[in-house]
Amino acid sequence: MSTKKALVVDDDATNRKFLHIVLKKKNVDVIEAENGSDALNKLTPDVSIILLDVFMPVMNGIEFLKNLKTQKPEYSNIPIIVLSTDETQKNEVLSWGATDFIQKPVNPVNLLEKISKYL
Repeated sequence: MSTKKALVVDDDATNRKFLHIVLKKKNVDVIEAENGSDALNKLTPDVSIILLDVFMPVMNGIEFLKNLKTQKPEYSNIPIIVLSTDETQKNEVLSWGATDFIQKPVNPVNLLEKISKYL
């Protein structure tokens, strides 16, 4: 069985570390990115899922979703779970191609249940 990989996109190092620890419980390898631009550069065909923050400098989560569609459409089948403190962003991120949405602060049990649906 091949190892699953998650691309964790968040400008906050503490959030990335937290998600890394949670994903390790599912034996998922983690690639970290600090913003959407960094994430587009680190995206590879073996990424199984993307966990994406909305509010980031350089390129935010919504810009990432838009750019993913236009610059890397071959990755459009990768599930993307958006993690944000602002639930008003939910409909917009889903309309731009996100698969799911979790409001921060993230409950690890809830996150693992959501991830299990897509991996």
